[in-house]
Amino acid sequence: MIVVDLLILAGVLSIILMQLRPIVLKLAQAQVNSEVLKIVNNVIETEISKGTFDYSTLVKLEKDSSGNIAALEMNMPIVNLLQSRISKSVLESIQNQMVSEMHIPIGNAVGGVLFSGRGPAIDVRILSAQNIKTQFISETIPAGINQTRHKITLEVSVDISVFAPGTKAVTTTTTTDVEVSDTVIVGKVPNVYANIGDNP
Repeated sequence: MIVVDLLILAGVLSIILMQLRPIVLKLAQAQVNSEVLKIVNNVIETEISKGTFDYSTLVKLEKDSSGNIAALEMNMPIVNLLQSRISKSVLESIQNQMVSEMHIPIGNAVGGVLFSGRGPAIDVRILSAQNIKTQFISETIPAGINQTRHKITLEVSVDISVFAPGTKAVTTTTTTDVEVSDTVIVGKVPNVYANIGDNP
């Protein structure tokens, strides 16, 4: 009788675990997003502290004989180089800092303070990062009489697959935008030339 009861209990627990795994997977995705966001922001902040995004480095200004700005374009060789370098730095940082496995207690999936951190843990594997994309976004905004504000934002997107036993691997995408340059230009400013594409 005891054996039968134990078998029934084991079956019930197995069903409960199966139902909770998708919830645990979502919790893992949220944790992964949070960690990746910190890593990406740290990489960008490090580059900012180095003066990497100096406006005169990123943008070429051409003036006519009267001293007016005739052309405003992104320095594409530098932009492409920075996009590749930042993608590489983000990948290396994720590989060095991200854990390969998470152990999430079932109580976290149930919810509530009472159950948080309690119960057996479900192991969640974090697979390698993929599809890291960086893109500079240029925007000009009127800033008053004969003045233009030129904002340059760096967008970074990272895909990471998360897997828990009994479920299919799920890819979670973390995207963040960081303003790296904000300059006010005095005088008439033409449209910004040169396309800025993303860099895988």
